[in-house]
Amino acid sequence: MSDRAALLALAEAEGIARVWHDIEGHRQETSPETALALLRAMGTIEAAEDAADRLRQRETASGWHSPRAMVLAPGAPLILPAAAGQEWHLALEGDAAPAQEIRPEGTGSDGGLRLVGVPLGLHRLSLRGGTLTVIVAPTVAPTLETLTGGSRAWGVTGAIHALWQGDAETCGPRGRYDDLATAAEALAPLGAAFLGINPVHAIGAAHAGFSPYSPGHRGFLDTRAIPGAEGLPGSTSGLIDHAADRIAHDRALRQRFAVELSHPDGPATLAAYRAAKGPSLEAFALYEALSLHLGADWRRWPAGFEGPHTADAAAFAANAAEEIAFHAWAQMSAEAALAEAQDRARRAGMALGIYADLAVGVRPDGPEVWARPGTFARGVSLGAPPDMFAPEGQSWGLAPFNPAGLAADHYAAFVQTLRATLAQAGMLRIDHVLGLERTFWVPEDGTPGGYVASDREALMALVRLEATRSRALIIGEDLGVVPEGLRQRLSETRLYGCSVAMFERWNGRLRAPWHFRADTLASFGTHDTPTLAGWWVGHDIDSRERIGHTDADTANRMRDERTFDRGVIMALLAEARLLPEGQDPEAPPEALDTAMIEAIHALMATSSAALVAMQIDDALATLEQANIPGTTDEHPNWRRRHAVGAKLLGEHPSIRRIATAMQAMGR
Repeated sequence: MSDRAALLALAEAEGIARVWHDIEGHRQETSPETALALLRAMGTIEAAEDAADRLRQRETASGWHSPRAMVLAPGAPLILPAAAGQEWHLALEGDAAPAQEIRPEGTGSDGGLRLVGVPLGLHRLSLRGGTLTVIVAPTVAPTLETLTGGSRAWGVTGAIHALWQGDAETCGPRGRYDDLATAAEALAPLGAAFLGINPVHAIGAAHAGFSPYSPGHRGFLDTRAIPGAEGLPGSTSGLIDHAADRIAHDRALRQRFAVELSHPDGPATLAAYRAAKGPSLEAFALYEALSLHLGADWRRWPAGFEGPHTADAAAFAANAAEEIAFHAWAQMSAEAALAEAQDRARRAGMALGIYADLAVGVRPDGPEVWARPGTFARGVSLGAPPDMFAPEGQSWGLAPFNPAGLAADHYAAFVQTLRATLAQAGMLRIDHVLGLERTFWVPEDGTPGGYVASDREALMALVRLEATRSRALIIGEDLGVVPEGLRQRLSETRLYGCSVAMFERWNGRLRAPWHFRADTLASFGTHDTPTLAGWWVGHDIDSRERIGHTDADTANRMRDERTFDRGVIMALLAEARLLPEGQDPEAPPEALDTAMIEAIHALMATSSAALVAMQIDDALATLEQANIPGTTDEHPNWRRRHAVGAKLLGEHPSIRRIATAMQAMGR
């Protein structure tokens, strides 16, 4: 076998797609150069000439423990091929059941052993010197009916940083967890079942960024949203000054930490929390302390600090005990504040409460990659292949899971992420749920990217398991190039998808909401798309042309398409008898007034989707969108507040009339 043939064969064996199709359906082949770059990122080989030896080693090592995990339904036997008479040990998650309840039940014709009585959970089976992950999970996740008793619901989406309760004339601190609770209490009486937010993962104490989709660690929370730091500087620009807010907020938190630790029970409470969280919290808190001393990017730290278990890291920890304790305390405080927001939302009447968001990845320079280096691929970024919106493709600056490394660690990082995000939520949105099946890796050296397969059934089983334990509804953001069969598999396991109205099309026309998929959450747009008011006037097209993402000819073509789409919406409103009085269906207005905004939301209420989400910015006729993907300084991403304070959301006339329309449709 030639080096090239061995390289491509090894790549395919490691889950690198040899052939894939882009968003326009064109067939693409993964080049040998891309295959080598991705195999290097996995740590499999360094040179093409190593491929043949590695392929032989892989084939020799393959045996009973391939694939990487076994997924069982409750009550199904665990079958161990050719294992009769051999020593085996099944380590149960958290001692989920007495060992004597798990018993052999006969052997197969090949000498295989059948074990019955394995409980729900994430277990480890040792046999023949190897260890295999055994996942026993429900075959379906919780549904809207099982959680609420109803089949149709609606809710609201916004962002914590954009919530506020202060003076409308100036922009004070970014929103906190108590602002989230206030907003939920204001909206619950209108019948909203949930309040959705952007991710609240830990960004990093020393990291200057503030995008919620570029976290440092998804297993811990954003401490910048902890309440109790009032009186921070305002900004007459109307935009949130995240840098000033971070400095002042940190100062206020440290003062609060000193006060709370001076209480008689303060140290014991924190010690108990740290003991319960274990080594993962200690590594995270150590990183936060180190980052303030050595810099935000661990890859630029001096030798000796490559991970939490080095001698230099241990020496630093011994001399920085109070600083490490502060970061552990901040996590404890964030958890308590977010839990209180969920409790207040549920007590106010929200059937599901907080609708959390799970970001697709973490920064490679942050604490999660530092603490679990083998779990992540190196030298590559998550991204997307070229398409009409991004001709050069997209690189998101996020480290992908290395499937083999994740499995070798028994999916610990993925489980921690799920548990941390579900702990204070009744719903969870999985950003780019396509990643459960495959992810697109973009090499940092400029080599074209390629698709890498994930352990789909194992990851989906873990999602179902943790959702069942938390009694939470799961929404998968299934937009973009969706692999064939994935949506069907999501539906079979009761994981809901997304129906974004501006993307839903049939025969070149916008699809009527009453033809959306039933097992989805419907919305007009998302945080990454134009607002309803901005979409109507083509403000997004103007912005893309202004910043150079779209040329003039393409922009004009897009404006013509938007004119056609506005006409389709007018026809749908007329068909549903929802056009405002006096509005000519043949003459779409140049801009949306409140009556038209409410009518379009009423149209969304007619959707066949089980859930409908109203974006706060859409209801309030906001023109600018929260984020323009692919921009940094060209647009004030994640810096705008909602136009109405959290306490007043439930009193806003448009929001109240939209709520009435939702309820009129049985939501």
